[in-house]
Amino acid sequence: MPRVNFFRFGRAARTGLAGILLLTLTSAIRVAAQTPPSAEEHKAWMNDASDAEEDFRFAVTDKNARAAATALTKIEGLMQKTEDYWTAKKANDGVALTKETRTLASQAAAAAAKGSLSDAGAGFEKMTAKCNACHELHLEKR
Repeated sequence: MPRVNFFRFGRAARTGLAGILLLTLTSAIRVAAQTPPSAEEHKAWMNDASDAEEDFRFAVTDKNARAAATALTKIEGLMQKTEDYWTAKKANDGVALTKETRTLASQAAAAAAKGSLSDAGAGFEKMTAKCNACHELHLEKR
């Protein structure tokens, strides 16, 4: 690809080119943001969440608050992606349960980060109840 010296153009031309590039980038981001996550991506997130739940259980057994907080923070992030997934599918019940799950994961992660594994464990139990409630809806069939 040939190199272009943009400084040989006048200031107005450079500003125009910069504007066109910015507009192109903004349009590309919008298109990417509008592409809903796939069912395969969602399934992978659920598998990752299951692994993170196991990581949390091992961390509690090992009395490792840092690892427990890390696992719960990972679940929180996965729940954000899952919320976006159900939002795109217009499954309001899934969105609501995912928001609740994400909030509980965040609260449990904060407790673990403070070293309170018992509070983190109690939050984890509430969180997994929300996970189970969502799975019982069989949202994946929608």
